[in-house]
Amino acid sequence: MFSAGRHGLRFDLQHGVTGTEMYFKEVVDRATQLFEATFMRDDKTLFYLIDYKFKKRKIRFSNYCFKRIDGLLKEHVSYSMIKGLYNDGHGGLDIRNIAQVEVTRDRINYRNIFTAIADKDFSRLPSLDQYGFLSSKEVFLINLDRKIIFHMYDDRGLDIIAADIDSLRPVYTKYSHWILECNKKDIDAKLTSTYPK
Repeated sequence: MFSAGRHGLRFDLQHGVTGTEMYFKEVVDRATQLFEATFMRDDKTLFYLIDYKFKKRKIRFSNYCFKRIDGLLKEHVSYSMIKGLYNDGHGGLDIRNIAQVEVTRDRINYRNIFTAIADKDFSRLPSLDQYGFLSSKEVFLINLDRKIIFHMYDDRGLDIIAADIDSLRPVYTKYSHWILECNKKDIDAKLTSTYPK
């Protein structure tokens, strides 16, 4: 997603020895701080859940993510399907189920969701279902007020994409030390060319 975004930041969530309790705590702490820096409590947020279509049925309302949204009712969720979202060489086989709901940030238990995303490749959390809650799923949080997309892809990192580069400036300034090293030169060049020091 980062490479497709016109204005984007890519952050490194990793710190310390991979797989340790301290490692996962740091991953979730960083994701939480970055999310709270881009989404205010009352911001209108589109919670967007994508699942690879292994079976011919939509995402279940009982899924882990929806249980982390306060007061969510079935009628609040919209379902759809998309083909060819990713150009992965599978052609017509790239079919995704989508479930989305509009809420405010304060209704989402995002810290628990970030914890589960961080665990995606590790299966440390026995409370999650046998398939791993996000083994085939992706979560996108879209700030409708500020036109920002937040996507934590796993324990390694997350992307923040914005329609307007001005929206990224405060996050870039405060958290530039967490920007993924391999993307730092390009990100710094974009931000500093727009905002001379």
